[in-house]
Amino acid sequence: MTRIFALDAILVALGIGLVGAIIALIIRLVKGDGASALLRALETFLTAALGAFLARAFISLVLDLGGNTDATVVVTSLLFTIWPGVINLVSWIFGHPVFGADAVLWIALVIGGLVGLNDGLWKIQRWLGFGVLTFLLDVTWGLGGSTNGALLHLINIVWGDHGDGDAENRQSAHRYASGFRLKSGFAFTQGAVMSNMGGHGPGSPLHNHEFIHVWQNRILGPFFWFSYMGWMALLFLPALIAGLIGKSVGNTILYWCYYDDPWEVMAYSIANPTSRTGPGWQCWPLGLAIPLNVLGIAGLGAFFAWIVSVGF
Repeated sequence: MTRIFALDAILVALGIGLVGAIIALIIRLVKGDGASALLRALETFLTAALGAFLARAFISLVLDLGGNTDATVVVTSLLFTIWPGVINLVSWIFGHPVFGADAVLWIALVIGGLVGLNDGLWKIQRWLGFGVLTFLLDVTWGLGGSTNGALLHLINIVWGDHGDGDAENRQSAHRYASGFRLKSGFAFTQGAVMSNMGGHGPGSPLHNHEFIHVWQNRILGPFFWFSYMGWMALLFLPALIAGLIGKSVGNTILYWCYYDDPWEVMAYSIANPTSRTGPGWQCWPLGLAIPLNVLGIAGLGAFFAWIVSVGF
């Protein structure tokens, strides 16, 4: 508990909040908000400072559960900050993780601060509804996805065209009309950040689809990104072989690794089923997709549990 309330960490969290408030004040004044810009600055100060503090506190508690060993540091950083965790995993093979417990705590603080800063700046949380819950999930249990979401904010900051105004505020997620994407014409969602959404705003089938991914991350936490990427890795080689046989390599990889991914099957089935179509041997019908998805998730879940057991 002493580590959670360390003075230097609290001061840095407050500093991130202050920087966020200044940024929010300038941006909202430029956008012509007038006196209401002060309220946005205050909200941003609070969400940025709290996001930084809560993320660090959460990771501190997780590390304590495993006794702050090298294994705990590696697994925790991998599950909840992803990229520093990958570096730690590789370096651990040769001795010790590059980022120790203290470094991971500072990384979490910065990520939580960035998440909170952007939440306040763009006024996305519904504080009179589930806003407190969604904010807490985004900076704790869902921190892995939020790490990539923070990276999307940094990448999209100039050219992403973040949604703004009454129709976009308090939607519990960020929406960029343009910005980073893996494939032209496809949206890309990480944490609570939707990128390359075009004109598909709140209430549209695509927005509903991506919003399901936002909640998948909040509910499943690190298992969401792990199982999503794990499915793609698991199916890549079979898709490559089947694609070579069927003389349709690119499409088979796209369908088996993406459209037939369990979490995509769920999102498409609920929000926009007509957008998931294709040859039956590539775009699996639900009668085939669901049983295979269950088997795949069960296997990935067992592997995930083993990884957790290594650290804890």
